[in-house]
Amino acid sequence: MSAIPAHGPARYRRAPALRTLVAAGGWSNGLILSGMALAMLVRLLPIDEGKAFGLGLSLATVCTTFWAMLAGARLAGTAVQSARLRMPRVGRLGLAWLGWALLLAALLPAVVFMDAGRYGLAVAALACGAALGIFWVSIPPWTMWLVIGLGVAARWLPFELDGAALRAAVTSAPLVACAALALLAASALGWWREARRTGNGGAWSTPIALSMLGGMNWSQAWQQGPGGQAPAGDTPVGSNLRREPRQALGIALGPGFGRASLKSVLATQGPIVAVIVLWVLLGVGAEGRGASDVSLKFAPLLVLSSALAPLLRLQALYLRPGLGLHELALLPGLPARAPAQSLVMLLLRCILARMLPSLALLAGFGLYAGAPAPYFQLLVWTSFAGAALFGGLVLLSLHSKAMRGVAIVLVVAVILAILATMTVPPGAGWQMPAWSVALLAGTALWSLGAARLRARPHPWLQN
Repeated sequence: MSAIPAHGPARYRRAPALRTLVAAGGWSNGLILSGMALAMLVRLLPIDEGKAFGLGLSLATVCTTFWAMLAGARLAGTAVQSARLRMPRVGRLGLAWLGWALLLAALLPAVVFMDAGRYGLAVAALACGAALGIFWVSIPPWTMWLVIGLGVAARWLPFELDGAALRAAVTSAPLVACAALALLAASALGWWREARRTGNGGAWSTPIALSMLGGMNWSQAWQQGPGGQAPAGDTPVGSNLRREPRQALGIALGPGFGRASLKSVLATQGPIVAVIVLWVLLGVGAEGRGASDVSLKFAPLLVLSSALAPLLRLQALYLRPGLGLHELALLPGLPARAPAQSLVMLLLRCILARMLPSLALLAGFGLYAGAPAPYFQLLVWTSFAGAALFGGLVLLSLHSKAMRGVAIVLVVAVILAILATMTVPPGAGWQMPAWSVALLAGTALWSLGAARLRARPHPWLQN
């Protein structure tokens, strides 16, 4: 039920689907503007006009994909919950969201490419990027194994697609538009099935969007009580909690914290292993080495992705006090002295416990791919510097709304810096000094965030 009365001012009843779409996008709406700005900046570079068009459109499409992942996850979760509550006109509202998304994410940004005479291709590419983002958050995690199987099976097709054929396919507006429609149809089919499911699915069968938002776990969070504690299978309970207050703190904080178990290690490192297996299977033979070289550039981001769970959990607890963060301060068995220091040290331990196995796995893949020795130094330095920067920014943004926006911008900048660094061949003279400075900056941010938490009456109180 809407909080706006039906007889209220007409301005509150205009385009509710548009307002919902903009609200769901949140800060990610700036990605669409960023994509347009990058497309215009690329055209100022001293490169061929065709290459400038392709590069600008690629950057804009990537920005649109990430926007669709974030906004689409929120809208999809809202639609599923609305359908389960038997709310009226859910399908009509979904079509309205899709129409406004096409206008804001494809039709309007494509105006930047209009003078190049390829407006149709730009619209199709941006729409396909948005559809890909929605599809990515609509699939359950088990489909990664299907993707691996399809990728391996593609090597044994009876025909071979050369570079010219692929280039013709991705530059054909009708083919790209058909791909966008196919992705949207697959996403709609998945959400139609999810809306009619009677019970909550498991971690491997729940769409990624609902896992990100916890949209289907509200009832579970209510049953779990203060702090949204995870079940014992996800956060194992030890037998010496009275002597280990930090262990009790980890269990109270929920998923991402607590003692490590075989199940939690497999859940954290399983996606990393799956990606490595995919790279190995696709990297067989002379052509595979090129694929492996490209894959090596994304290794630091995979290492960082494995350490995000405790950071995201901590942010969610602060952004959603209804999960019981304040009540955690009253639970027995938690650290009575220096709670801020205990929280910071627990966060650091959880990040390292998740990062180090991922780093070892990806370093092993680097040995398999024949990476040079400077690559491993760069992998370690970028991974630890990125983790230090991410952790410091999270600690600083816990009690500051303004800092949250700054942290988002800096996180995106760190990701782009890692990609730019790994694109350059390892061994460049500026790489190690630059990331050494980044590691020192991350350590300083981490120390500053910890000091701000210690200066508060209690680190979990909002005031």
